[in-house]
Amino acid sequence: MKIQRSTHDLTRLRTQLMGVSRRLRREATADDRSWARLLVLGAIDRHGELATPSVLAADEGMRSSNLAAALRSLEARKLIVRTQDAKDRRKVRLRLSAAGQRFLNESRARGERWLAEAMDACLTAGERAVLIKAGALLDRMAAYSKPATRRGRK
Repeated sequence: MKIQRSTHDLTRLRTQLMGVSRRLRREATADDRSWARLLVLGAIDRHGELATPSVLAADEGMRSSNLAAALRSLEARKLIVRTQDAKDRRKVRLRLSAAGQRFLNESRARGERWLAEAMDACLTAGERAVLIKAGALLDRMAAYSKPATRRGRK
């Protein structure tokens, strides 16, 4: 049985998710430039040994020129290390330096501290449990790969 969802409900959920996302971003970073650095550092961390500029550009939806500038900045700050691929010398592999890993870990920890404090202050134990369980639902939704259908177009 399909449950009816109103446009209002979907708009409200989207707004709520974005509100928490924006707040986590503010808590995790000192400025907007830090957020851009964190996005790239996080992508490198997620991809591990498979991290290359082309993989990151596809994953983060960044233009190659913007990504190249971000990578130059991260390298200048000694947050990443570039190395040639051992098998294909044309490829460049990216990894976090020790300083880059610390920067990313500290940022994640700040966001998680805020999240824990907000959950403890605003939610009951039962509500916290429901929210934690909802995380698995959000993971499944984030993994959904089909693009949105465009209404009114043929």
